[in-house]
Amino acid sequence: MGHYVLEGIFEGIVEYAGTDPHTTQAGWGTAPWGGNSMLRTALSMRVCAWLTATAVLGISGLASAGTEDADRLLTTGITAYRTGAPAPALQSFAEAAAKAPHDALPALWAGVAAAAVGRWQDSREYLREALRRSHTPEEARVAEAWLARLEAFDTPTLGEIDPATTIARLAFASNPRLTLREARWLGDAVHAAAGRAGIDSWLLASVIYIESRFNHESVSWAGAVGLGQLMPGTAQAVGVDPRDPWQNVLGAAHLLRWHYLEFKDWTLALAAYNAGAQAVRRYGGVPPYAETQWYVRAVLWVYGQLRRPA
Repeated sequence: MGHYVLEGIFEGIVEYAGTDPHTTQAGWGTAPWGGNSMLRTALSMRVCAWLTATAVLGISGLASAGTEDADRLLTTGITAYRTGAPAPALQSFAEAAAKAPHDALPALWAGVAAAAVGRWQDSREYLREALRRSHTPEEARVAEAWLARLEAFDTPTLGEIDPATTIARLAFASNPRLTLREARWLGDAVHAAAGRAGIDSWLLASVIYIESRFNHESVSWAGAVGLGQLMPGTAQAVGVDPRDPWQNVLGAAHLLRWHYLEFKDWTLALAAYNAGAQAVRRYGGVPPYAETQWYVRAVLWVYGQLRRPA
């Protein structure tokens, strides 16, 4: 397997797909996924093993028949993916997965690319197929993290009642460790924070659902904190303490509002909340990162569920 393919593994699956954003949680809930740096280290060990096999045996990294074709298709897919063309990338990855039926990596790539184009069921199927094939613990970690992300589309359909009550019901259904009193507090807090920032309460609730599942003690591998998963520097810029649940929600609301004021579009505001405003400016729209593509669609899907008539 060539250096370019190996580089793509890091930049495509690790950077764009990443691991679950709620890596370290305490108190109300925990998640079993590790951090990005751990995944990079583990994948680098696998890369070393591949390179050793190539040097000693004169073969590519994939261990099944048709490996040259599979490597070529992986290279083609990675090139397409990195240039913001996930649909043709998916086609290449799917063909590679067919040509290397025992290797998890092409199926894993296909699952990530399918998520980037909004083909959620296809993404699930490819990721589950990756887990059925011979895989490393790190490949399993990535696949499981993406499957957890896709659970956002299994959000309970609550129907619109009034914002605070609907949000409280969503919080209570999402986080089994919440008491009814805590869920009601969250409903009131999200509604009040949205009102102060001048944004839609249901949209803010949808963001918090995707970010933390209403776990105020959620901390990501990157250091994002709380209900809205605010980075410390971002929280400082907004003027809030991210460890305080109310201030965290208020900071998330104001951050969404700032992004909307810059881009004049809620889809782009959500993309900026996830990937940063610089990435949205760079691509002139939603960045072609699988996670960001998934994130925007997931938030808007949850939002649509909340706004459905009861």
